[in-house]
Amino acid sequence: MLDKETFEAIEAYVLGNMPGPDRERFEERLRHDPALHAEVEQQTEHIRAVELGGLQRALKDIGRQQAASTPGRSWMPYLKVAAAVAVVLCAALWYLDRPTTGERLYAAYFRPDPGLPVAMSATSDHAFQDAMVAYKLEDYAEALAKWNTLLRDRPQNDTLRYYTAMAALGAGDISTATPLLDAVVQERNSPFAGKAAWYRFLAYTHQGDTARANTIHFDPADPHAAEATVIQQSW
Repeated sequence: MLDKETFEAIEAYVLGNMPGPDRERFEERLRHDPALHAEVEQQTEHIRAVELGGLQRALKDIGRQQAASTPGRSWMPYLKVAAAVAVVLCAALWYLDRPTTGERLYAAYFRPDPGLPVAMSATSDHAFQDAMVAYKLEDYAEALAKWNTLLRDRPQNDTLRYYTAMAALGAGDISTATPLLDAVVQERNSPFAGKAAWYRFLAYTHQGDTARANTIHFDPADPHAAEATVIQQSW
């Protein structure tokens, strides 16, 4: 059973009333506490359901008031009904279109790769550096387009494959990133293989492909091993 302090913290987090520093600390707890993560999801569903139920009751009350009022007096009751209908519909659409568990876990744990340092001196690979500048500026679409062009000429280059995948993830294009990450992971000697495995795990989580995600095993010494375990326990 939840203690009062934890329940109030969850409620503040779900309703968006938690101050920034407290929210950051709470989200850090979520990353390492599967039981708390599950409780937050459950309380989110409860709170939204209560909100939706309250809106529906308000709509019925307005309808009863309108039925009891003198006809032909004012448009205000109709405007109230229309507003209430709009709010209920928005709440219902949110409930039906809410993110999946995999999408919520991905959003909670995905942190973009910081990228490589951009050389200040002259470099023989200006195109790659230009794309890296765009990537660091979070212009993922531009970085993706530029690295894709280079990748066509150097399809076996693990650096290009990895950062093209990173740009794709940043742009929200999970399906483009996944095969590129698969290819990097297969290159056991690649310096990007370990990080690629983590991002591939997150990509499969986002897609709800838990069977494939479970085939990815992390060494206990891997910095992402604990987070991967929490995610697996939250499916």
